[in-house]
Amino acid sequence: MVTLATLALIFACGTALLSYRFYAVYCGWSLGELRIKPHIPGILGVALMVFAILFASSLGWLHVVVSIIGGFVVAYLYVYVFRMRVEAALLGPMLAVLAILLMPMRF
Repeated sequence: MVTLATLALIFACGTALLSYRFYAVYCGWSLGELRIKPHIPGILGVALMVFAILFASSLGWLHVVVSIIGGFVVAYLYVYVFRMRVEAALLGPMLAVLAILLMPMRF
């Protein structure tokens, strides 16, 4: 269960970072320092999503489906419903490192 939750959170962090730029422009928010390099959150978001999918696929296809669906649900609730700050999604890389160090993978 912890494996599924961690992978879903990693995928959610990636999705939130990927959608951040589009949602910020849509709402007219300031991008701050990112207006010079607006592609950085998208690149990090795609990398986190790919990591979550690859890691989940090493555990089985059920993990892939649950992590993707759970990630989309968590990201949707976090970004669009609760409208919370996306900076917390920068914890995604730390969750990915934690997943590598603590979770056994099947070969």
